[in-house]
Amino acid sequence: MEILRHDFEASLSMLQKAIAECDFVAMDTEMTGLAYPANIPKFQDSLATRYSKVSTSAAEFLVIQLGICTFTWSDEVGGYEARPFNFPCFPSSVDEAKAGERFFNCQSTSLEFLIRNGFDFNKWIRHGIPYLTRTEEELYIIRKTEKEALHSTISTTQTDIPMDDRNREFMLSTVEKIREWVQSSAEEPLTIPAPNSFFRRLVYQIVRTDFNDALHAISNSQARTMTLQHLTEEIRLQKEQAKIPKAPTLNLRRILDLISDSRKPLIGHNCFLDLMQISQQFLWNLPIDLEEWKRALTAEWNLIIDTKHLATHPLISPLLATTGLDTVSECVQKAPFATVGPKIVMAESFDRYQADASLTSTEVAAEGSVENKTGGEKGETKYHEAGYDAYITGQAFLRFAGYILKERERLSIEQEEHTRKKRRLNDAGLDDEQVGISQEDDTPVTSSGESSQEQGDEEAEEGEVSETPMEKDAFLERQKRSIIDNPTRAILETEELKDYYNMLHMMRSDINVMNLTGPDQEPQERPWSYLLKNIPPNFQTSTLFQLFTSYNPFRFNWVDGTSAWIQLNLHAPAREGEESTREPYEPTPLPLGRLGEDYVYPLCVGEEDVAVKGRAVGIVPEAADIEVMSWRAWYDEREELERQSRELVKQQQATPRENNGRYQAKSIRGLGSFPVKAAAALPLHMANGGQGEEPVQPEKAATAQTDADASPEAITGIKRKHDDTEDFKSLI
Repeated sequence: MEILRHDFEASLSMLQKAIAECDFVAMDTEMTGLAYPANIPKFQDSLATRYSKVSTSAAEFLVIQLGICTFTWSDEVGGYEARPFNFPCFPSSVDEAKAGERFFNCQSTSLEFLIRNGFDFNKWIRHGIPYLTRTEEELYIIRKTEKEALHSTISTTQTDIPMDDRNREFMLSTVEKIREWVQSSAEEPLTIPAPNSFFRRLVYQIVRTDFNDALHAISNSQARTMTLQHLTEEIRLQKEQAKIPKAPTLNLRRILDLISDSRKPLIGHNCFLDLMQISQQFLWNLPIDLEEWKRALTAEWNLIIDTKHLATHPLISPLLATTGLDTVSECVQKAPFATVGPKIVMAESFDRYQADASLTSTEVAAEGSVENKTGGEKGETKYHEAGYDAYITGQAFLRFAGYILKERERLSIEQEEHTRKKRRLNDAGLDDEQVGISQEDDTPVTSSGESSQEQGDEEAEEGEVSETPMEKDAFLERQKRSIIDNPTRAILETEELKDYYNMLHMMRSDINVMNLTGPDQEPQERPWSYLLKNIPPNFQTSTLFQLFTSYNPFRFNWVDGTSAWIQLNLHAPAREGEESTREPYEPTPLPLGRLGEDYVYPLCVGEEDVAVKGRAVGIVPEAADIEVMSWRAWYDEREELERQSRELVKQQQATPRENNGRYQAKSIRGLGSFPVKAAAALPLHMANGGQGEEPVQPEKAATAQTDADASPEAITGIKRKHDDTEDFKSLI
């Protein structure tokens, strides 16, 4: 269901009911851009650096479409009813104070991506729902209060317009008309012509002085009239209420407040960027410190589930080629997921994605049908519309969780059955060899070694443990109830699944997950990765390969014009003219510190073949100044510099901030204002894993064997936030 500006307020009660009654809420966003090249994520980013980069991007780009989908268990359906909502959100001014005005950036490739997927920019601007953060809402009320006070002061101190030849006739005739209308006790309003603001002011003056404010005057400047009504108690109360400044009701943030107040779990897919963007744009300015953001975020939503991280579960991961949202959605609509997960149907009146939803119920998937419940054919998918992506995110969550629970149940039943068989054999004095039974054999065996089919179920030998009809009925009933009972509690409280909750997947990161409620893991040690600094100008990747060829390099990742990461190959080098056998191989460690003349000169000075070849690819004597730093030394130095940077920020922010109490006291909606800070000033080779302001030389970018985060697609923003990338473990 799409909610536009003109029907937002009328839909609020329905939205409130859907959120209050649901079991969980899934969400997704569409944005005007992802990141500037300087803020592209790098594998070597610390989580603090990654947070700082995304903070900068969140302040530059806009969420232009918010999608949520509520999932509510229905006993009648025997499954979940999905209610997806799609909200275009445009930062229009809510009044003359321009409280909602925004200045923002766009990324051309992101806009092209949206156009290709059917995004309507005209609808976004014309019908997008405005929004205010909590800080902006507070300031809006303050301005309205000041304006009302000023208006009241002007009204009480304003000098009345004296009667003269210009207005005498109008004033006398107006007073007479009003008196006749009042004396007639007519219930219909009285309309008085007032061609301009001067005459409208005269009418207000007459009502106040001649009729003691006992009437209610309404100005209609377009019709050039004034309408008078009898001042009933209801109207008087309305006028008094109107004098009290209130926050605008047309504010998309109200939806997020409803979700927050409901304390329902929030589901996203690869949602770190979504949550950062939502925090900055709708709630409060992002804090400087990552840990402070975690606390603020989990105060808003105490349970956040990232399905991209859940997809790394050992029972799920082998079944997925990639974990991009499109691929995940296709996979969970097929076996084994669709045949074990809970049933999902679209709720009544939510037919925008009805045809796409038809494949998500267990029954339909099992039958292979593509018809929806109304008999229509399967429609066109709406990937990358936020409401639809929210729906398939929630669907993926239920399918993943349902599959994990069913698999664990199946394994438990198999183990229980095997234990029962062993017990029967022990009671009969037999062992496995005597009856040829194995753990995988599902055929019940009697004490004589014959199958129950051969001897008959009713002829159980003395000492054999068999199920009574009552026990079988109880087992079938448990199986039946496990299908139709609401599984939400099991999904949310099973320890195996809880280990994956409040964890955000990190794309292109040496640390693949961010823990929202506990300490983050340390990055995996990279003993065969080294940082090269002071690389001479005009060096290219081929030059570095030749310079370090004796160490069997695997790849080089440029950081900037004078530094790069080298990863040594963990597989044996191939012989010349042959392909690598990829046999395990332990590299020789690189010498640390300055490379030195003894290493470099033989590769570029003289007439030896190796020197001639080295000069041909660009090796120069200045390469002796290249400094080699181990991954551990780089990591320790980076951590110390970031610690110093954090201490400096804390000193600068030593004065207490009074307006960030939103997450300290959940019942109080404070201003929630946090200052935004860009990445800490670290040396180029340290900040962002080496990502600095200096651009990579074009010839290097063209020849470098880059990893996924340096690909042209990633730099230009073509890749979406849901897309996959190579695992860093395979790169370093």
